[in-house]
Amino acid sequence: MALLKIAITMLVLAVASTSCSSIKTSTYWVNSMKKECDAGAGKAQCIQVYKGTDLDKATWTNFYAPIEGFTFEAGYLQKIEVSETPINKANIPADASSIHYKLITILEKKADHRMALHDVWAVTHINNEAISASENVPTLEINITEMRVFGTDGCNNYTGSIKNITSDNIEFSALASTRKMCPNMQVSDKFNQALSKTTGFKRENLNLFLFDSHGNNLLSLKKVD
Repeated sequence: MALLKIAITMLVLAVASTSCSSIKTSTYWVNSMKKECDAGAGKAQCIQVYKGTDLDKATWTNFYAPIEGFTFEAGYLQKIEVSETPINKANIPADASSIHYKLITILEKKADHRMALHDVWAVTHINNEAISASENVPTLEINITEMRVFGTDGCNNYTGSIKNITSDNIEFSALASTRKMCPNMQVSDKFNQALSKTTGFKRENLNLFLFDSHGNNLLSLKKVD
């Protein structure tokens, strides 16, 4: 009987040890915005994670599984520590993750400065020259959650995407626009040229400034109420 108890105890300890050793702990950043993804049963909004340390060089990937105990907050970057426990294959529903994720702790949380651009802006100056009150004012709507831009250049409507954005840098894709010809295209042409050269930004209260790679102020804009 004593030998049987010892054998059972050793078996329990072995199983427990194997179970514990299979649990992993990972640390990663959660993006401040969700992204549309294909979750198997149709389109959904997924959180995005990055397992590196340099957020300016982050490569975000969709994360399809829930994380027990974690609450996503739009506009905030969160660095979290998570346990990853494999699930018995026999207990996994169709299209479900084979790993159970559980929040251990939030290591860091900070506001995402990129979200400060998420608004509608009207141009006040191009290359430090004021837009005349008699001219059609170009506008720039920046949608950070969809990584898109659109508006009017003062003549034609345009749309495009954001190729890259960090805490102080931004780069736009080539823009698609309508093809109207207006009597005066000077403002439109200058606006489009400035937008194509933009690499940096700074927001000050209700004002937004876009710069080229040399730090020259290309566009000054004011938030539209």
